[in-house]
Amino acid sequence: MQEKQFEYSTLVSGSHRGMLCLIPLILLIGINIFLVYCGLMLFLGFGLRPLLEKTGLYRQVSHYFLVAQEKSSAKFMEKRAVRIDRKRRDDKYRRRRVKHPGLPKNW
Repeated sequence: MQEKQFEYSTLVSGSHRGMLCLIPLILLIGINIFLVYCGLMLFLGFGLRPLLEKTGLYRQVSHYFLVAQEKSSAKFMEKRAVRIDRKRRDDKYRRRRVKHPGLPKNW
């Protein structure tokens, strides 16, 4: 048996179980909607993961999310470095100033 490339999150699996509990209610609405709903639930339960794994869509999407996260992190680190340098420069200038000799002692 093939090893699974990913697992559904608890939110996704919980919502799928909740949708399964709605099947009797959907049956009361109409048989046509019930058949479509059951087909959708079967696809989500058994067909979506193999489809994502075989086509490689999961790897591509996760790669795009990883690249976007790295770019965001790089921008954040760059802004943080600029902020630290600015603070060091400001502190250096604040401590470097010499009071004018004409001012009172505790000015």
